[in-house]
Amino acid sequence: MRDGHPDAVDRLQLIVANEADREAIRSMLSEQYDVVIADELRAVDCYLVDDRSLPAYSEAIEAQKAELDPTFQPVLLLRREQATETAPQLGADNSDDGPPLIDEVVTAPIDRETLYRRLENLLVRRRQSAELTQRYADIQTRFERLFEATNDAILVLDAESLLITACNPAASDLLGYSRATILETEPSELLAPDQPDPLASFFEDIIATGDAWTDELTCRTKAGEERAIEISATTFETSDDLSILLSIRDITERKAYQAELELKTQAIDGAPIGITISDPSQPDNPLVYVNDGYTELTGYPKSEATGKNCRYLQGPGTREEPVAEMREAIDNEEPVSVELRNYRKDGTPFWNRVTIAPVRDDDGEVVNYVGFQEDVTERKEREQDLQLFRRAVENVESAVVITDRTGDIKYVNPAFESQTGYSREEVVEKSPNLFASGKQSEEFYEELWETILDGDTWEAELVNQRKSGELYHVEQAISPIENSVGDITHFVAIEADVTDRQLREQQLSVLNRILRHNLRNGINVIEGNATLLSETVADEEARWFVEAIEERATELAALSEKASTVRSLFEQEPPSDARYPIDDLFEAVTAEFEEAHPEATIKTELSGALAVRADSRLRVALEELLTTTLSYNDETTPAITVTATPAADRSEEWVEITVTDNGLGVPEHEWRAIEQGEETQLQHGSGLGLWLVHWTVSLLGGEVRIEGSDIGTQMVLTLPRVPVDE
Repeated sequence: MRDGHPDAVDRLQLIVANEADREAIRSMLSEQYDVVIADELRAVDCYLVDDRSLPAYSEAIEAQKAELDPTFQPVLLLRREQATETAPQLGADNSDDGPPLIDEVVTAPIDRETLYRRLENLLVRRRQSAELTQRYADIQTRFERLFEATNDAILVLDAESLLITACNPAASDLLGYSRATILETEPSELLAPDQPDPLASFFEDIIATGDAWTDELTCRTKAGEERAIEISATTFETSDDLSILLSIRDITERKAYQAELELKTQAIDGAPIGITISDPSQPDNPLVYVNDGYTELTGYPKSEATGKNCRYLQGPGTREEPVAEMREAIDNEEPVSVELRNYRKDGTPFWNRVTIAPVRDDDGEVVNYVGFQEDVTERKEREQDLQLFRRAVENVESAVVITDRTGDIKYVNPAFESQTGYSREEVVEKSPNLFASGKQSEEFYEELWETILDGDTWEAELVNQRKSGELYHVEQAISPIENSVGDITHFVAIEADVTDRQLREQQLSVLNRILRHNLRNGINVIEGNATLLSETVADEEARWFVEAIEERATELAALSEKASTVRSLFEQEPPSDARYPIDDLFEAVTAEFEEAHPEATIKTELSGALAVRADSRLRVALEELLTTTLSYNDETTPAITVTATPAADRSEEWVEITVTDNGLGVPEHEWRAIEQGEETQLQHGSGLGLWLVHWTVSLLGGEVRIEGSDIGTQMVLTLPRVPVDE
């Protein structure tokens, strides 16, 4: 430092990250200045800091300025022409009354004349402040010399009238007016033509406190340019008069840089995604900056998010593949984008789309990595749902067709291809009229379109035509698909081939007619003739044969009625919300049994209130099971016991209804055919009774099994349990 010696060389500390730039600037300055290169701040006359190094040294520089105050400690910022990194906010005061952190800005490319002029400006200010502080008694003499030499614009005002009494050449250079014109002009017309009130308040502060500082005013030059200015002011006495000294600097470039920096900072902090900056020069490439979006996304405050590698977001559900892809890209200094499962601070998972890109200096060296992190959980979940839906549609047995609003086919599933014989390529962008059989009327299709265009679902059975020309029956449901604003954009049709069911229904109808009408008519003839025969036959042995004919005819008539029961069983859909209390079931079955079979006894046992998901078909099945069981009982007084208990081996979510009798029980061969699901010539039952029980319980979602007991057999019906009261 000068240390008061006029011939001493000014010491400058050069803090520049790039070695080549540092050496070039050092060589430029060494002819006139003592240039210091050091990692730590030294006591020097001026600090020259580049915009990459400033964040790391700003705190130390602020402390140095505070320590030397009121002596001016200049800091000159060397700014790259197209800087991309976001440095910490510049221009902030060290304290409420302190000067700014950056006192001058020189933008690359740096020429020697500009740099020397800006440095000389700062160093002159430093010497001026030191001299004013250390030798106030000689201030008038020194002021006169500095007044003319300084590069800052200097104005002297009378404290009472606030008129300009003196100005220096730099003031003329700044304002564009001659010194004579400046002396004849009001300060408010020069310094703040659009801000008279702030300027007046500034003058009041100067007079009240003896000094003041502002960078909020704007002057207008003779050429009409608006220039941002910084004014340092102090009062001094000359004889008996009080004067004001204004030192004015043009800070237009610094203000523009500061505004640009603040804009970038606000944009980054306010971005709706997480933004991070890491430093690969430090061990483990830690984060050195995170924006507000990152803290909101991850739940980690900035104090916890920085200073370490961001792998702390990974967890048990994070796949290794995207992590390895990021690691490889960073090793190769390349940009990369991946999607992976990360975890917030509270442990909740989220899908994170991470984009990382290297930031290079002027020499192409990677100095930072910038990361962008976006929560794509909703999109990933929609994609997963869509994939699940597509797999389900692709594998469902029913044909699925999706059309646009005009009816052109956009999608068909594999079941459609199997059902119609058309490939997907053959029908896409075609009309469904391709499958029309001509069996439906024009009115049928008019009603269809009117229904679905009104936003309702259309359901019908119709006849379509396969590619081969074969006709087939389908059960069809068509529903509209709406967009987010409620407009119908597509239709989805689900078709089930019911040709076999239609055939079975026809077969059952014909079989029912034969059994109920043809067979019944034949039985009536047999019964009538048997009655006439019994009246004319006197021989007892012959009458025995007649009675056998009558008995068999009665059994066949009962079988005919049972066939009708079977048909009604399959005509109804399985119950979805039915509820049958067991006590009501037992009461109805007991009354029916006692009336039909007075020769037998029946007892029911119920362990508490129970109900099953069933309708009246369960009563028919249980009555049939009791009748069938009784038919195999040859005891003098047949006795049947019916119990109902929760199924202990099924978490009591099912109910077991057990039928036990005191006879020999149901023969094994009768039940074996039902267990195997088919009858053969060698293995079959003797009637429809047990089949009816099996079909009914299966339709109700249950099962039937036979168990051995000490006497006879036990038949167990297992059915879904439901609450007794709803």
